[in-house]
Amino acid sequence: MDEYLHEENQGDSLVKKLKIGVIVLGAALVVLLAFFVHAHRENRANMQIISDEKELLQQELVDLSSNYDGLKTDNDSLNARLTIEQEKIAGLMEKMKTFRANSYAEINRYKQEVGTLKTIMRGYVVQIDSLNRANQQLRAENSEVKKQITWVRERNKNLEEKTTRMEETLELAATLAIEQFRLYPINKREKETQIRKCAQLKAEFTITKNVTAKRGARMIYLRVTRPDGNAIVGEEGATFKYQNVAMDYSARREIVYEGERLEVSIYWPNDGSLDKGKYTADLFSDNQLIGTGEFILK
Repeated sequence: MDEYLHEENQGDSLVKKLKIGVIVLGAALVVLLAFFVHAHRENRANMQIISDEKELLQQELVDLSSNYDGLKTDNDSLNARLTIEQEKIAGLMEKMKTFRANSYAEINRYKQEVGTLKTIMRGYVVQIDSLNRANQQLRAENSEVKKQITWVRERNKNLEEKTTRMEETLELAATLAIEQFRLYPINKREKETQIRKCAQLKAEFTITKNVTAKRGARMIYLRVTRPDGNAIVGEEGATFKYQNVAMDYSARREIVYEGERLEVSIYWPNDGSLDKGKYTADLFSDNQLIGTGEFILK
């Protein structure tokens, strides 16, 4: 009897242990399940954050590309560099289509690349803004020069129409006058040629006899204007004062004038920038516009 009770007690103890084990195992499974559910939710949240950041970066790249479209200049070299940056943006946008949606390291690398592209663009914006300001200043100066030349041409025309007035007659009498003014391209043998074979531009003219004009050495300045309205500039810093305005000149020559007819030639060495079209040439001496003409170069 005692043995039977002992065996029964042992059986009850084993059942209790099994129940406890099942309870512990169940609790562990619940905890483990809760951990996996939490990890899954956290992973989904992280993936959503990465996806949102990806969309934001893609939009920034679209905006960058659009901003580059607006950064156009007259500088071909700078435009080429802008195109290269746009190609980098397009390449990065293509790479982002295949990146791993759960990789913080990869999205951070894309952030760095986009940040670099934005920094580069800010540099170009500053550079182009500076160029635009400089171009505006140059256009303003060219406009002032053109106004001055127009004013002088009109004044000279009035002088010719009012030769009866003594003061104007005296001024004209003391000013050099030219005739047979020509501007044309020449080759290395100094023969007249076409632009494609041009070695130099040659301006030739004759200063007429004028016994009342000042005798001695004086400088003649040649200013040639291209078909686009911009002046051909000679060596760096090639300017002279005319009517209190600093003007660019293409070439110059010092002559000695003794009041008699004098044939003069002035040369400008071709730097390869000549285009076909209508050119204007002006001659200046002693703060006066002494000759002007329009010439077609082919």
